[in-house]
Amino acid sequence: MPAPKQTKTDEILQAAMENEQKAVDLYTELAKGGHRNAVKEMFLELAAEEKRHKILLDGVRSGRRRLPPAASVARRVSLEDESDLPDVSGPLSLKGSILFAMGREKSAFNLYIDLSDLSDDPEVKDLFLSLAREEASHKLRLERVYDML
Repeated sequence: MPAPKQTKTDEILQAAMENEQKAVDLYTELAKGGHRNAVKEMFLELAAEEKRHKILLDGVRSGRRRLPPAASVARRVSLEDESDLPDVSGPLSLKGSILFAMGREKSAFNLYIDLSDLSDDPEVKDLFLSLAREEASHKLRLERVYDML
């Protein structure tokens, strides 16, 4: 029996799941950076939230989970130019870690906005807008911590 044909929506959801796994891995690694306990906890909480996003996306892709209601999302999230982000090939300072995470959240926000534009499924479009809103809230949380340093 041939495997079912993968739809455009399936491909989009798979790409989003892969992006969420990268975020889980990033935040888990940043939590190991020897930062203050509160910052370490924040990175672990962000990793858990990104893992929840991945599980939600997988549930939608497999048909096991219903989509959340649509959320209105601003089209822009402000952040310093991403070229100013630190190099992550070596250890990062506390500020560098948070700056890098802020850039990652901005990228995730933009990804979900772009994916919502690509999807021809209104429910999947709403899911991506809801996830974009969550990524924007992650970035705001990181900005608040950065501003307190």
